[in-house]
Amino acid sequence: MSLQLTLPLRLTLPSTGPHLPALAAMASALLLAGSLIWSVQQLRQPLPVPPAAPAPVATLDAKSGQTLFGAQPDGGKHDAIQLLGILSFDARHAAAVISTGGDAARVVGLQAKITDATTLTDVRPHSIVVEHNGVQREIPLTAPQNPLAFVR
Repeated sequence: MSLQLTLPLRLTLPSTGPHLPALAAMASALLLAGSLIWSVQQLRQPLPVPPAAPAPVATLDAKSGQTLFGAQPDGGKHDAIQLLGILSFDARHAAAVISTGGDAARVVGLQAKITDATTLTDVRPHSIVVEHNGVQREIPLTAPQNPLAFVR
C-alpha cells in the first residue's frame, strides 16, 4: 500500500484593484505630454550663435629677431648668393656655380668657403645648403637667363 501525501498550496496575489490600470494610463499620458512640451521648446529655441572668426595671426618680423641669440647682422651679404648651376659627380665630389653679390660666377667645391663666414655644406639636385655662422640655409637653383641653354 502506498501513501500519498498532498498539501494544498495556494498562492494568492493581492487584487490589483480597479484603479491601477487607470493610474498607469494617466502616468503614461503625462509622460507623453511632458516629452512633447520639451520637444517643442527645444525646436523653438534660436540657433546658437557661431563663434566669431579668429583674429588674424600677426606676421613674423624676421628682421627684429636677427640678433636675438647673439648673431651679428652682416648687411645681407650672405643673402646675395645666387646659385647658377650644380656640378655633381657623386655624393663626395660635388660643386656649385655661384655668384656672390653680383660678382662674376665661380665654382665652389663641397665644404669650401664662399665668404669668410659662409661654407657650402651640401649639394642637392636642385639646390645647395650653405652654413653662415652656424645657421644653415637652402638656396634654390635660379631659372636660366637663356632659355635655349641646356641644363642637366
